[in-house]
Amino acid sequence: MQPKFMPWVDLLPEVGDPIRNERNKLAAKLASAEELEKQAAALRAGVREGRAALLDRIMKQWALHDIEQAATAAADRGQPFPPGFVKDGELRAALRALDGAPSPLEVLQAFHAGRVIRQHNLFSTATEEEQRATLHRVFDWWNYGAVPLLTRLEG
Repeated sequence: MQPKFMPWVDLLPEVGDPIRNERNKLAAKLASAEELEKQAAALRAGVREGRAALLDRIMKQWALHDIEQAATAAADRGQPFPPGFVKDGELRAALRALDGAPSPLEVLQAFHAGRVIRQHNLFSTATEEEQRATLHRVFDWWNYGAVPLLTRLEG
């Protein structure tokens, strides 16, 4: 079976075992990383399920007004971000759903769920106002979705 990682190495003229062995070690590291990503995805799925159950318990125990007040107070302290900062409702809802420590995939899914880019031919058919609104959504997604993720992963 041909390796998935750098398969072209085998096609180099007179390539030797030291090069193949180094490639195979890197391929093994990549396979380990992919396995860890699958485990992380399974753990995050468990967190989402647990969060849904916890929210259900909270909704039964506290009034919606109290929950909204607590969420606003947390947002005022920067957790996860002040809701008023993102003007677009769809994007704001998608970013609020990231509650906690989202994965890179979840941040990308928020880009899609928030419909950050809503027009196919943005530069040729969009009005200046539509372009400006799109740019604001992109920056909001970047500032409140991507940057916190990068900060957490690099920190």
